[in-house]
Amino acid sequence: MEFTERNVLILIRSKPYGKIFNFEGWRTSIGMFGMDHEPTILFMGDGVYALLKEMKDLPIRMFKSTYESFDGKICASKKSLDERSIDSSELIDNVEILDPESVGNLLSENEIVVTF
Repeated sequence: MEFTERNVLILIRSKPYGKIFNFEGWRTSIGMFGMDHEPTILFMGDGVYALLKEMKDLPIRMFKSTYESFDGKICASKKSLDERSIDSSELIDNVEILDPESVGNLLSENEIVVTF
């Protein structure tokens, strides 16, 4: 069986506290680089809370720096941010804010979507 590099979207919708799903999304995305895939992380719903600057003490910060060292792309749904009254200035650095059309394009152009 031949290995094929794939575009993978890691969709994080869960809160960054109380459960490990958000954390595992970051971890999975880093693992994808080790398998020669090109992951993109998209935060939607309550997952956008993990991108707040005030969440400094979460282990997610460690994964963010590793993820960025691979030139990983971090995106957030503008609609999800707006619904939670979160301004882009409150987010960690290097987050691309996507309008609903861009979110739809991202979901459709990736071969694999893994949801957390």
